[in-house]
Amino acid sequence: MERSYQIRIGNVFDAQYWQNLTSLLEWVLPVKFIFSGKSESDESLLEGEIFTNSSVIPEGRGISRQPGSLSMPDRVSRRPNARLTGMVVEFLNDPDVPFPYRGRKLQVQVAAELKPLTLQGGERILAHCELGPLWVVVEDSGVKHFTSAFTLPELGPGSELREVLNEHRFIEMLPLICWLREICDKNAYTNPPLRACFIFDDPNLHWTSYGFVDFRQIAEHAARENYHVAFATIPLDAWFTHQATTRVFRSNARYMSLMVHGNDHTKQELALDYNSQARGALLQRAMHRIKGLETKTGLPVSRVMVPPHGACSEAMLAELPRYGFEAACISHGSLRAHNQDKTWTRHIGYLPAESIQGCPVLPRWGMSGNLENTILLAAFLGQPIIFRGHHQDLKGGIELLNDLAKCINRLGPVIWSNMTDLCRMNYQWRMEGDIYRVKPLGRKLLLQVPDQASQLIIQDKAPTGWVGSGHNGEPLLIRVSEPVKLPGLKSRKIIIESGTRTEDSSKTDSHRTTANALLRRLLTEGRDRLLPLIATR
Repeated sequence: MERSYQIRIGNVFDAQYWQNLTSLLEWVLPVKFIFSGKSESDESLLEGEIFTNSSVIPEGRGISRQPGSLSMPDRVSRRPNARLTGMVVEFLNDPDVPFPYRGRKLQVQVAAELKPLTLQGGERILAHCELGPLWVVVEDSGVKHFTSAFTLPELGPGSELREVLNEHRFIEMLPLICWLREICDKNAYTNPPLRACFIFDDPNLHWTSYGFVDFRQIAEHAARENYHVAFATIPLDAWFTHQATTRVFRSNARYMSLMVHGNDHTKQELALDYNSQARGALLQRAMHRIKGLETKTGLPVSRVMVPPHGACSEAMLAELPRYGFEAACISHGSLRAHNQDKTWTRHIGYLPAESIQGCPVLPRWGMSGNLENTILLAAFLGQPIIFRGHHQDLKGGIELLNDLAKCINRLGPVIWSNMTDLCRMNYQWRMEGDIYRVKPLGRKLLLQVPDQASQLIIQDKAPTGWVGSGHNGEPLLIRVSEPVKLPGLKSRKIIIESGTRTEDSSKTDSHRTTANALLRRLLTEGRDRLLPLIATR
């Protein structure tokens, strides 16, 4: 069982204001918050203390005290839905500033008026604005004490974490999350590496272009600027493939790939209230069509589902692994919008991927808004940097992709890949002596085993179990939560796969595509292909 780190919060003005937020943080981090005056706590077990301006803050903000501390303003009086205010925050290039924010100047939004800090002896500035310091740290005898000028956001009882941890609003939470991460660092898991992919919904292989998407042009620019584009193609469109288009994809597999976009692409296709049999029939039909496309073209299609318009129910997510899908790719907003009655929507947005009813779900974002903040927050949280668009997003030219790729590549070594390979890097790990402990965030994973590892433990709550093999085929028997001796591997790579039973996708008679669905798709494709011609007039 994973250890919970105890954090004490000093006497506060409004405990409920804190509890709504801390209850969410306890879901995503191995921490337990204790309120002074509410519960007795063993001083020896405390890992950190939070002081507010209504707490008794020790002289020098906690210097020479154990454990480390974070000081910040308490709740301020303001309207619950106060308008957010924009401001520019500049981060110092300091090791206590988290990657990837070091040395950056960002436009952010806050809800409360800020009172800049007054520096005390030995404090280093981590972030500031034109008014003065906003985030500082001092270290004494190896213990760090942080102070933040940011008031934590106010959340109601049913609020969600992503409301205050998104590309627009995250700065108020950043000092707290960074401090909690440092406390948990002794036993922290390493997130997946930096990885990225662009996705375009709808394009098919009927011609060498689709609307404003020119496959040859994208392949050329992706090779030059170092990025990868995956096209979420509709299984219904698999009835025809253009040979020249297939050759473009085959010769540029490093930079272009395919994935699955629904089945017939009808309204709310994966979010309707089907029974289990109807859901299965729909997914069987989609998989059958995709396998047919692979047979005709020789092109692999990633078993990652992109629901049309992001609409997917919890019940449909539960069915995806049974029909051969490794994951889904859905924005956090769409997940919430189509599952509003589910309590798990409150906690999504912090982990590298969500696991919903046994289905891994990777996040994605649109190609508009504060894209730099989106990129940095995803990198900070260990999430894949996946931007999605439609062909109309390239109406102004392919420079949109080139510029985004340059911004992402400046973070450091980034793995650009198709969605299959990206999903198989989706796990967290840590070393405990010679034990390689892995937390799966996907259903089929390619593990890069450290040289010093001689044993493997899969840390998973799912009851299905795992099977595995060395990269060169050596068998590996895996028992969840039990150490397994690693054989003498020819390479330091292991493939592990969830033992979930997969249904036969050849049985497709129970799902029929309606004439309306076919006509709608033909008309939509015709419109998309005409748009560039109309735009040039």
